[in-house]
Amino acid sequence: MAAGGAGDEAEVFLRAMAGVEPLGPGQRDRLPRRPAPKGPRLELVVDEELEVMARLADLVSGAGEFDLRYSDQYVQGSAPGVGPVLMERLVAGAFPVQDYLDLHGLTSESAMSAVEEFLSAAVLRGLRHVLIVHGKGHRSPGGEPVLKTMLVEALSTRRMQRWVLAFCSARAADGGTGAMYVLLRRWSGPGRW
Repeated sequence: MAAGGAGDEAEVFLRAMAGVEPLGPGQRDRLPRRPAPKGPRLELVVDEELEVMARLADLVSGAGEFDLRYSDQYVQGSAPGVGPVLMERLVAGAFPVQDYLDLHGLTSESAMSAVEEFLSAAVLRGLRHVLIVHGKGHRSPGGEPVLKTMLVEALSTRRMQRWVLAFCSARAADGGTGAMYVLLRRWSGPGRW
């Protein structure tokens, strides 16, 4: 637009607003009153150090069993070849969370389906570090974390090893013992896990 005055800007604005009518009182009530709750802060940046360590772990890991360690509160699992430095960084929450899945309110069966679908899609999108919120089990029968137990078992299976390199309980800021960080493998294309 040519360097003009305030009159030019007003004219452009009026043309842009032609045909727009204000909302009536009954229509304003349909607008949301407060913003939707925020999820965790997601970062789609690639952490180069994470990428190098994860690629090395991909190369070394085979079809072995997951190294699984957990107590009533803390959970940690890793595929063969995942070194202690990578696990320490995962536990410390040093990698950016690139996406998350919240399982609150789901049954074990629907949660399992949601986890498989989420992880598959995340790997296909090239994500390396995701967060799965399973809850602490306060509303479960007996106060036991049913979804947490299901998630640990699922992430430790050979079937999930094609996607998962390691996982652990999240830091308190990301959900603590009610959530898990999951470090994913890189997908090499159709038929190549």
